[in-house]
Amino acid sequence: MDTPRSSRLPGFAGLAPATLVLIVSFLAFISIGFPDAVLGVAWPSVRRTFDLPQTGLGSILFFSALGYCTSGLVAGVLIERLGVGKLLVISTGLVACGLLGYAMTPLFAVFLGLAVLVGLGSGAIDSALNVYAAEHFSEAVMNRLHAFFGLGALVGPLIMGAVLSNDQSWRWGYVVVGFVLLLMMVVFVITRDLWGNGAHHQGESTVAAPVREVLRHPMVWLSVVIFFFCTGVEFTGGQWAYTVMRERFGQSAGVASLWAGLYWGALAVGRLTLGMVSARVGTARMVQISIAGNIFGSVLYAVGSYEVAAAGLLLMGFWMAPLFPLLMSLTPRRLGSAIAVHSVGFQVSAAVFSGSVFPWIAGYLSERTSFEAVGWVAFTGGVILFGLHGLMMYFDRRRAKVEVVSS
Repeated sequence: MDTPRSSRLPGFAGLAPATLVLIVSFLAFISIGFPDAVLGVAWPSVRRTFDLPQTGLGSILFFSALGYCTSGLVAGVLIERLGVGKLLVISTGLVACGLLGYAMTPLFAVFLGLAVLVGLGSGAIDSALNVYAAEHFSEAVMNRLHAFFGLGALVGPLIMGAVLSNDQSWRWGYVVVGFVLLLMMVVFVITRDLWGNGAHHQGESTVAAPVREVLRHPMVWLSVVIFFFCTGVEFTGGQWAYTVMRERFGQSAGVASLWAGLYWGALAVGRLTLGMVSARVGTARMVQISIAGNIFGSVLYAVGSYEVAAAGLLLMGFWMAPLFPLLMSLTPRRLGSAIAVHSVGFQVSAAVFSGSVFPWIAGYLSERTSFEAVGWVAFTGGVILFGLHGLMMYFDRRRAKVEVVSS
């Protein structure tokens, strides 16, 4: 009898392939949470090193998003040609090299080039993992996976904060995070044959629709715009949390990095709790409730005192929590698996592009007014997101009625 593949992997004897892939998925979501959150804490130090304005953060995020968008747009094709496992190995290696490069470069221009490299790898990792998870895992598991992203995003700022609090260069923080990604790449190398091509069942392959056909689908574009605003609001809260607490409220580096980490920690808690609630109230309705909660938190963050703003920051993270995983879980159902293979990549690209645009807008307005602008940018994005997803729900109901009539 042929030995199951997982039992031949060193250190994984006895684990079923599906169980092993799920464990690795949780670890992977922790690792991809590190780079996104670390930059927000490192930014004031990076800014001083390269003598940059506040809007320089937007430049880094823009170049990272450029790479992210590029890989996201071709992720469907890469998954078909390489398979999920090999793509994860290559992409994680790119991110690790980029992060270690951050630690060594003496020039900001090179830093921006490395940001493209990090974006290329991160976009492919994000797309590959979400394509696989959306097809293989339930909404509850999907939320738990993305909660582990929040856990990684909680730990990342604490690592950088510990480095800075000990009067060490921000570069050492990136050395630590870079080596974590290298370890993750090794795990992907060991398990690369277990992922298949992302099809829902091992013996069943999903034939992706041609890209041209996907791009002509109006619901794809609406979904892309929704993801644009969803992640833009999320990143606005996360990337500026450290700077707002440090420069608006005068907190120490340790306290400010703690609040930045707690924002992502609230994201993790929200995904572990609100994801289960969605099964009772309905996925789409849970998305609307969460957006409304985030809007309320952003108002407190914009106008409140230190204590009120801190509470608002945590509410923003908590209520923002289930949006991305729930919307990702809805993608195959709303668009069909054949379209979702490419659409997920487009959604990830739009999400990460907004992750540079929104923080840049917040930085631009903060420099010209005050740091209260960060909360108002998140508020405006949340209001628009509420309307866009309401429109998507309207089209869902119309399609459901048509399907009932035609059947």
